[in-house]
Amino acid sequence: MKILAALLVCLVRAGSASPSEIETLIESAGSLPAEFAADALIRLASVEQLAQSRRVELLQQAFERAAAAQEPYKRRAAIIRFGGPAGFLNRVYSQDLDALSLRLRAVSALLSLDSRKAASLFLAIPKLRPPAAACAEFMVPDVSRFYEVLGALVTSQALQLKDLERYVAGLSSPAEIAPVVRTIASAHLSDAEFQQLIAVLSTALPKISAEDRTFTHYAASGRQIELLGEECRRRKISALSLLEGYRAYLVRHLTAARCADDELLMPAVGISGFATSDEADARATDAVSFFNDRLLAAPLKPIGEAEATPAGLEGTAAGLHSCEDAACKSISEEFHVLVFNSNGTPLQQVEKDTPEWHARLQALLKTVAEWKSGAGVSAAAHFREKCGLYSDLAAAVPTTADREAVLRALLEFTGRNSFQVKNRLEWFLPVNGLIGRAGLDPAGLAGLSESLRKSDDPVIAFFARLEAVAPRTPDKILPLI
Repeated sequence: MKILAALLVCLVRAGSASPSEIETLIESAGSLPAEFAADALIRLASVEQLAQSRRVELLQQAFERAAAAQEPYKRRAAIIRFGGPAGFLNRVYSQDLDALSLRLRAVSALLSLDSRKAASLFLAIPKLRPPAAACAEFMVPDVSRFYEVLGALVTSQALQLKDLERYVAGLSSPAEIAPVVRTIASAHLSDAEFQQLIAVLSTALPKISAEDRTFTHYAASGRQIELLGEECRRRKISALSLLEGYRAYLVRHLTAARCADDELLMPAVGISGFATSDEADARATDAVSFFNDRLLAAPLKPIGEAEATPAGLEGTAAGLHSCEDAACKSISEEFHVLVFNSNGTPLQQVEKDTPEWHARLQALLKTVAEWKSGAGVSAAAHFREKCGLYSDLAAAVPTTADREAVLRALLEFTGRNSFQVKNRLEWFLPVNGLIGRAGLDPAGLAGLSESLRKSDDPVIAFFARLEAVAPRTPDKILPLI
């Protein structure tokens, strides 16, 4: 019910800005760092009060500014550990503030306004070169949105078959296989066009050469290959070349050097490909068994042990854990005592509504505010841990007044944090969440909203004002919190 009320508030506020307010924000956006400027222009282009030509102009500007974003590609965690940084980083990238995501957002918004311009800008996106992920890393590239937008452009006939064929031929990463298969399957192709693309894909698959971290995370792409093979049979087209190409792709990577911790990976099941939920999705994560049991067709041979034995093992992911220094552990213990009783059961609201509990809350807030990064703790880890603690506190306090006190402490921390220069996306996540929280609860957090708008940090102040002009719906905000 609260979310519905917040949505209604968003809809009311969306039409309340004056033309001068909108133009002032557009002008101010130009002075922001690239990803923030592009994001702001895309959001402002959604304001229907603006003329269509002006909205197209803003989206083109956003596309151009996006090129200078700090992060070129979106990423996702291949290994997740409870309490570690993976969840935080997944939310960071869910903001879609990397260069590719921003460009694709601009193109998507343009499609309904000027399809020719949308196609032109899409074709101007540089060739995809998803970054490699070494065994010491746990984040892998995610380019699924690129193929979603490509599919929309082909379906709307803004792009032609030859354009789709060019992208299929240029595959370079395991992260592309499932989404490109979905694009082919949904492109409304004739049998002849479909057969032509299958031939191109079959040739492209064996040429893909990637490191093991990305390969293993996207091992379940075999499920999409299976479904594409079924579509081949439905159209009475041979799938043999497709299966042969996929087999060669698998063997190439299975026999290369592998990471020593592959069993820890969270495989990409049911994402960026066909939306299915049957048992085959889970089974597809064992690429060898899935190929031999579900994909094998004569005269192809099963993948044998020799073809599935790695050349060697190279290493394991680092940085999966957090809060390992003494200061962080001490503060975590204080938090635990504040929120749970001696039996480990969460305290009820009535147990928190005492002077003693509020005194402990204030003491903890003071401790957290004074908490500095310790020896051996990176600035990024300290930032994540401190922001995470404030977020957990905000969820645990019993009243709106307590919540505002916690959120103000978070604002104080982020507003004067030098981490903004080092990593704009990570710094912006808690800021983005603060602005979203204030937008969803304009009455209860009115004071926080005012502080955000009057922040000394120009990015915080700008986006607080933008939220009033181009508010986001709850489904866009809640994943950030």
